Amino acid sequence: MSVRSDDSKRRSRVLPRSKLGCRTCKIRRVKCGEEKPSCVRCTSTGRKCDFEDTQSTISVITNPLSLSPNTNTVWRERRAFAYYFECAASSIGGALDVDFWRTVVPQVCRYEPAVWDAIITISALFERPQQCPDPMLQRHDNSVSLTKNHQDALGWYSRSISAVRRRIEQGSVDVFIGLISCVLFICIEAIQGNVDGAAQLYRQGVQLIVSLRPQIASVAADKASLLEDTIIPIFIRLGTFALAAGGVPVTVLLRDTENALTRQLDSLKSAREAIVLLAIEIPLFEATCTKYLIQDHVSHMPDELNTRLFSLVARLRNWRTAFDKLTTDLCAKDVLSLQQIGTSALLLSYHEMLHVMLETCTSLSVMQFDAYLPNFQNIVEQSAIAPKASIRSDGTQPPFTFDLNIGLPLWFTSLRCREPRTRRAALAILRQAPSVQGFYQCSMWATVGQLIMELEESHAMAMNATHHLPDVGALGSIKGPISRSELAASSYSAHADMGPTMQTAFLIPEEVRIGPIAAFRPMDGFPPGTTEADIAKWNPGHDQVFLRYSRYERGVTGNSFRIVYEYIPLDF
Repeated sequence: MSVRSDDSKRRSRVLPRSKLGCRTCKIRRVKCGEEKPSCVRCTSTGRKCDFEDTQSTISVITNPLSLSPNTNTVWRERRAFAYYFECAASSIGGALDVDFWRTVVPQVCRYEPAVWDAIITISALFERPQQCPDPMLQRHDNSVSLTKNHQDALGWYSRSISAVRRRIEQGSVDVFIGLISCVLFICIEAIQGNVDGAAQLYRQGVQLIVSLRPQIASVAADKASLLEDTIIPIFIRLGTFALAAGGVPVTVLLRDTENALTRQLDSLKSAREAIVLLAIEIPLFEATCTKYLIQDHVSHMPDELNTRLFSLVARLRNWRTAFDKLTTDLCAKDVLSLQQIGTSALLLSYHEMLHVMLETCTSLSVMQFDAYLPNFQNIVEQSAIAPKASIRSDGTQPPFTFDLNIGLPLWFTSLRCREPRTRRAALAILRQAPSVQGFYQCSMWATVGQLIMELEESHAMAMNATHHLPDVGALGSIKGPISRSELAASSYSAHADMGPTMQTAFLIPEEVRIGPIAAFRPMDGFPPGTTEADIAKWNPGHDQVFLRYSRYERGVTGNSFRIVYEYIPLDF
């Protein structure tokens, strides 16, 4: 017995198989070191080393990258995983979702190669982001230079996608693994700036969730909990960003939202999930109201919309009451951490934004926002505090986050607030936020916000000068962005006297204020009311991005108006 056992152990030590090794080592049934183009075991014994053809790998880009032979491949992968675990995981999902990103995902990658490859791809892109403003250029232009780090990332990503596709073709893919892979792939596309790719993956993930939910009763309890408590909330939070992309079916994930806020908030995480539901429903309701007012040319809302409005107002008010009680309880227990302070400030900034939306959604007047300057100032104040929750050990913000972040409230403020200093402060903080939030690059948001501000202010100064109005230099005196040092020196307290030196209505007249905007590419189709003739003078390519912005022109009596659309090409 002992002789046979020893012989068995000895044989097992010399017969390991390599799935990625060369054909020669597989035939000899020995461990291959996988060094390319020729492994050490073959070259040291004078044998011919022959690796399987890798050209069948399905690439994620039009021109597949041929990775340079490197004996440090395994070391680079392990280093990338270590960086993900130690640095990237806690930043991607934020402090409230660290268990999923640092525990669940690494556990899955131990037995799922596709998840391993996706993780190390995210790690490489997270450590050295190389965003291409135009994904079409990145995919089709060979002149785009890629670092070795980025080449590795795209190679690993290609390998991960190939593995998932093989599993799908074989019918052996686990639905939960598919969902986790989908989340990771959305990360990868978003970090690279490919909004279209991320949105398409998001739609596929939502469809997968919808098909899986009816079967939840027959699923193991741990997987059911993972789906309802972690994965679906991730997709719902992404829905706050996906709404801007249009046609994204986030609403099918919402359940029983009318009663969602009757419960007491027992943690900042529950407070976040509750405000996220409102951050989806309220903008959708605002869009419904705007569409109704424009199409029917009326100044009042029907009963069904008023009923819906009262319900949303009550839910937002209940959230604030429950949130105030939660923060009071947290403060009574202990001194709040930086993460708790930052998260609380972030949630308050969303509350202020949603409050303004509900207060203004029943009118098309662009002048009504002037009455909410204290709310805009509070958004800026809270948004200056919120980054404490995501700041890294070196004092910088992460390049990417899947969590709720300050981008949307600041973007809203930059478009709706016309007080010049508050508006510039919002743009300044937006530029300091994580570069990519959800699907979108904050630098692009800030660029468009700056453009809208400059269009309004330049037209306002010209109009005021034409009418020989005094003190038209008030805007010019603060022209340009607010510096970081100036921003840091100011508290931007909503309780301080931050009012403009003259009425905002005087600075930015109604005639030059910009209403709803839309970005589009001719290749994707035109917004309603837009034709090819509207942009023909620029002789654009089909992939040129345009900004369509609107102004309301009132009639002589002041009771009627018409919408005027104008266009401008965007170059990021």
